[in-house]
Amino acid sequence: MSLRQKLTRQNLVGSALLSLSYLTMLAGVISGLWWVFLIGAFGSYLLDAILLHRFTEFSKSIQQVRLGITPRTLLRQLLALGLLITSETATSTGIGLVLLTFLALFGLQLVCGVAARQLRVHRRLPVVTRNIDLSSLRIPDSPPMPLIREPMSRLLPLDVFLVTGVAAFTAFGSSLAVTVGAAVSVAVTALALALVGWHYNRARTIPPAPKVMEFTQAWLDTYRPEVIMYFSGSSDSTYQANMWLETLDRMPRRVLIVLRERAIAAQLAPTRIPVLCVPAATDLMALDFGPARVALYPANTGKNIHMLRNPVIKHVFIGHGDSDKIASINPYSKVYDEVWTAGRAGRDRYDLARVGVRTDEIVEVGRPQLDEISTDTAPNSVRTVLYAPTWEGWTDEPGNTSLIDAGPTLIRALLAAEPKVRVLYKPHPFTGMRSADARKAHRTIVSLIQDANQGSPAKSGALPPLEDLEKRLAAFDADSGSTDEAHNSREEGNADPQAVTRLRELSAQWHEAYWRSRGDTEHLVIQGPRPSLYSCFHQADLLISDISSVVADFIATEKPYAVTNCEGITDDEFRTKHPTASAAYLFSPNGDGVNEALDAVHGTEPDRLAAERADLRTYLLGGPDSQRRFNEAVDDLYQRGCELRPLAVEPLERATAEPGRQPTLAS
Repeated sequence: MSLRQKLTRQNLVGSALLSLSYLTMLAGVISGLWWVFLIGAFGSYLLDAILLHRFTEFSKSIQQVRLGITPRTLLRQLLALGLLITSETATSTGIGLVLLTFLALFGLQLVCGVAARQLRVHRRLPVVTRNIDLSSLRIPDSPPMPLIREPMSRLLPLDVFLVTGVAAFTAFGSSLAVTVGAAVSVAVTALALALVGWHYNRARTIPPAPKVMEFTQAWLDTYRPEVIMYFSGSSDSTYQANMWLETLDRMPRRVLIVLRERAIAAQLAPTRIPVLCVPAATDLMALDFGPARVALYPANTGKNIHMLRNPVIKHVFIGHGDSDKIASINPYSKVYDEVWTAGRAGRDRYDLARVGVRTDEIVEVGRPQLDEISTDTAPNSVRTVLYAPTWEGWTDEPGNTSLIDAGPTLIRALLAAEPKVRVLYKPHPFTGMRSADARKAHRTIVSLIQDANQGSPAKSGALPPLEDLEKRLAAFDADSGSTDEAHNSREEGNADPQAVTRLRELSAQWHEAYWRSRGDTEHLVIQGPRPSLYSCFHQADLLISDISSVVADFIATEKPYAVTNCEGITDDEFRTKHPTASAAYLFSPNGDGVNEALDAVHGTEPDRLAAERADLRTYLLGGPDSQRRFNEAVDDLYQRGCELRPLAVEPLERATAEPGRQPTLAS
């Protein structure tokens, strides 16, 4: 089910439940039937919990039409008062007492909510860190997250005891029920307020933001980073930074990872490298990165300017994969001192595009991530085809993705092929983000694969070893939300340096267990970070993809691959336009060409493109030992950065030398 379908379903179900619960309470008030009112009231409390934990998007939407938790609570309390007023045994004193209790509750809850907000603000550091010792900041343990995350959504339903007491009074005429209910509601709310106050008092030991930034600068002065990887983007793009972590970890120089978004910091994969997330541009630009002379950028984003303005650093665009896409010749790239590509193909792309990147600014460094990629194929009983289309992109240019025009057709052809093949479908993480047609095609493919698996002897489901590995890996995954950022930064400052090694070992064991738990003939829809794309490469005898870095990476295996020509041009024109497809079997949107590729995979016909793939590998990805070449490129640029003194630095040095003056960076 797509995200849009889920939201539509949430809206329909949520609206129905919301209306039903309050109409039931109203019916109970009008009829004087306390039990009818109580059913509606308990339904409304249950709905509050559902909106908080499950129907979060629906909760946000009804807040915009003034049906948030506060008006819903006030309406429920008004209906409770209505039930009490219609009771024959109710007195004006009792009604007034209940009304005053409701007001007192609201006052306590308001104070508690404000205090919780202040607590959250006080514990929100201007930086988020990993592998940086924060012990001197004296950060206390995180308060219970329900206290500071949407506190009113948890505090306002505490009137449940008083509302229940009102219903009990209507049913049995016992004023004690109202008194006890009121006392419990007030006591529980007061206890929550006291707990928030206690945690706020503890949080006062955390230094204010300026002091934290002073600490950050002092740490930078001590660590003295030499190379920075700078990354900014949406949470969905974290994979673009993650793909470089092992490469950076294998570098001999002191590396620092600088991030700009808190969501990225939370989702970044485990690493031994110090991580510094600085969300505010003013804070980042005020930091002095000391001897750092090289900054590496995996993505072109607007916030890159906040680091690019540093004149003492050499700035390098390393990207997140080489391909023939327009993104690989982005004119923005000319703002960097150098652009690093995997092989000669990257240089030729910029040369042909003429977007302002000079040839002498391009350095071929290989693709370090592919140094250990296997050229072997898993010994499966049937041949395996991996379909890994890219996403639809931000524009409607033809050929952005084969998913819309050809995806379901290709999958039908593969599922009907003889001899049989196994299909692995691994869509791009952004699939369906912008295009309804892409979402529809994706759903169709998933349905086709599920139908094809019906009645097959697949070993579906996780085996006990796999379940155990998944639980152990969960400890390394993204933040669970049980503690706040400040607590996490403190704890990750003293992280076990061997944890990353254990994670890699666990990941390898998980992949082995995962493929072993699946039958050789079971077709699979693979989404999420695991199994990894490179693990799927090992399983595949043939890749079908689009013009993207997936194709360039797969060429490292030298196994057959295919690309679908959805651009309405001839195959010769397509190969000329997209060099990564020069050694590919080309398919048409209607599936023509599939049989030839499958014949090459099965060995029934010669693989006529094998020699071309070997040559293309060198052209696209460079020679072997990319990690060494990458490290040498960093060292060379670092040395040149140390030798060259930009003119923009001289005014700063003069200002520093003058007594009584502090240097400031020109804006």
